[in-house]
Formats: sequence, C-alpha cells, structure tokens
Amino acid sequence: MRARTALSLCGLSHGNLDYALMGVQAEVHKFKSEYVEAHDIWNQILSAANDDNYQQASSLINIAEIEVMMGIPKMKIQKKINASQAMGKAMQNAMLIIANDATQADLNLREGDMSTTLFGKCLQLGWGTHSEAVGYCLERLADINRWEGSHSTLWPTVFLANSLKAKEWLGIYKALQFLGDVFLREEDEVTATSLFTLALKGFTKMDVHRSRAECMIRLGDISNKHGDFLRSLGLWEAARPLFEQSSQAKRVQYIEESLTGIGEDIKEQHKMNLSRLTELNALTGTVEEVDEDLSEDEPEKEEAPLVAA
Repeated sequence: MRARTALSLCGLSHGNLDYALMGVQAEVHKFKSEYVEAHDIWNQILSAANDDNYQQASSLINIAEIEVMMGIPKMKIQKKINASQAMGKAMQNAMLIIANDATQADLNLREGDMSTTLFGKCLQLGWGTHSEAVGYCLERLADINRWEGSHSTLWPTVFLANSLKAKEWLGIYKALQFLGDVFLREEDEVTATSLFTLALKGFTKMDVHRSRAECMIRLGDISNKHGDFLRSLGLWEAARPLFEQSSQAKRVQYIEESLTGIGEDIKEQHKMNLSRLTELNALTGTVEEVDEDLSEDEPEKEEAPLVAA
C-alpha cells in the first residue's frame, strides 16, 4: 500500500495513522471474505501496538470476529473477547463495549445459543449512534440458516430496509440472499431462485467469495433436486474454491459429499437412459451399440448388437 510506504519514508510507521491504514486493508479483505489475510493484518497491529490499549482492544475484537467466521474453537475466541471487553470497559469506550457484546452474541449463536437478548441489547445501544454494530447484529439475526426452525421474514426484511437506508450494497445483497432462504424453506423455489440469482450477480460484481459460494450452493441444490445434475455439478465445483478462499472447511466438506453423491446420480441416470434406448431399439428395429460402463478404470467390453425381435 503506497500510503503506508509514504508514512514509512516520513518516519511515521507504527503510529495511529499507520494502524488506521492497516485496518482499512484488513476491512477490505474481510469484506471480500478473505479471512486469513484480514486475520494476519490485525495480528500485525496487535503485535506492533503493544503500548496502545485502544489499538490492542480493537485488534483483539476484530480478530475474534474473524475467528468466529473461520470456525476457530470457542475458548481461543473467548479469551480475546474477554480481554478486549475488559479494556473497553476500563476506557469506558461505548463502541468497543458494543462491538464486544455483538461478537459475543455471534459466538454464542455459532455454538447453538438461540437467545436474541444480547443482540437486542446491542441494537438498543447502537441504534442511531453505531451503525456498523447495528448492521452486524441485523445480519446475524436475518440469516435464518443460523436459527433453528426459523421461517420468518421479519429480520431479513428489517436488515434489507436498514441496508437500503444506508445504501450499503453488501448488506442489500445479503438480505436478498436471506429472503431467498426463507422462500426456499417455504418451498417457493421460483422466488428463491430469482433472489439467489440476483444476489449472486451482486456478490460476483463485488467479488465477495463466501457469499457467492453460498448462492451457488443453493442454486446447485435446487438444480440437483430437479434432476439437472450437470448444472448442479458446475455450480458446486465453482463454489468449492470460493469456500476454500474464505476458510469455510465445513462447506468444502459439504461440497465434496455432494459431488460424490451427484456422481452416483449421473451414473444412475446414464444407465436409465441406456435402458430406455435399448427398449426403443427393440421396438423400432434399430441396431445400436451402446456402452454401459462409465468407469475409466475398467477395460471397455464389446457388446453384441441389439437385434429386434
């Protein structure tokens, strides 16, 4: 980053302005769901700013937020939240306190705690004063896949309205994705497909890896359900490197399992097509030679021509 190079030439490295620029770099990576890169930058700030309590607390909570999304074990994250929260309270910094509560609520939700109390507290404290924290909480509340049994459009709609008001395009596309999830649960696949497709176009334009992959997964699942195995295969294979880039190991595993299953489905469909072709040949008197073996490991066998009865 040229701005940081200029600061270095002026002897201003490792100051507040330098940390601010590094924070912007980290936010860009997080925005694109490049969590490893964002995590590394915040760790650099944490190491460099060892005599600055605010930078320490800010770095710790940003690292914790990213680690929740990366699937890092709870105890490692909890230590960072506790340390940042203690410093935030000591400084009486409202923004840090809300950020820590919001991240704690996110971690609790990831671990299966379905309580909305802490999210509600953060919304109450942050509304009108800390828009970033409000957007953070609304996004978590709106993602119905994280809330067992939820079909409600309430939070996705509130999240969409808030994002539209703020003209926050990433939030808008995520809200459309979450509304697509609601319609998918209600078995309205036509509306869900339209919403996922619209969101995917937005995420692709903005180069947001994880969200692109999530939309591809859903569209692939819908195609697979309706027997369009080749389309679902293409979508899942395209999603896999995006999940890898955003450190989503569980989603990569889901794709691997789906690809294994779809391979069997394609083989079964091929066998059915061959069977129908054989029946058609017998009825029409057509003589055809067909290969029923899909395995590349076994040698090809010559089949006797089909002779009409």
